[in-house]
Amino acid sequence: MIQQEILDEMYNCLDYADLKGFEVQVLKYLKTTDESTASQELAMFLVNIYTAARADTIAKLMEIIIKCNPELALINYPENHFFRIIMIFGSIDLFECFTEEAIEPHLKDASKLEQTVYYTKLLHLGVKLNKMFTDQYQILIKGRDFNGAFGNDENNENVKKINQEDYEIMNDIVDKYNTIIGRINIIKALMAKAEIAF
Repeated sequence: MIQQEILDEMYNCLDYADLKGFEVQVLKYLKTTDESTASQELAMFLVNIYTAARADTIAKLMEIIIKCNPELALINYPENHFFRIIMIFGSIDLFECFTEEAIEPHLKDASKLEQTVYYTKLLHLGVKLNKMFTDQYQILIKGRDFNGAFGNDENNENVKKINQEDYEIMNDIVDKYNTIIGRINIIKALMAKAEIAF
């Protein structure tokens, strides 16, 4: 119950853009559970509030969480919960935060070979997750699965009329497309860090 109250308070901090309060709540939360559970639950917290339009804000929250305890982003490597949500959303903002706040400090004293091996394991997981998520997508065809505009607005010829359901389908298509491109960019970034030619 205490954990849920703290999580609720974290949501309240977001309503008021209170980053300092958010950090205080994260630190409180970390005292109530072990690192493995905290990693999973805080990653799920980010999943629940993520939208592509707010990716930079979510990255800032991820940064605060990782700074409170960097081990949260390293637990179960390479199958870390934060890395998994990065691949789910295909968010380069989250990926850059993850690497800058967790991986680079973790590898700062590692040899070049150790760094390459570390990034290569993340790369293999990233490719596997990308394939798994992408295989779930289906082809959508205009005219069969959704329709385009059916008319212009009488007051503005540049405004098209479209059914709400069709708009939502097209919006979903754009989100999935951006996620695919994001995942490809993350895989390319991991290849570059592992020094694998592409």
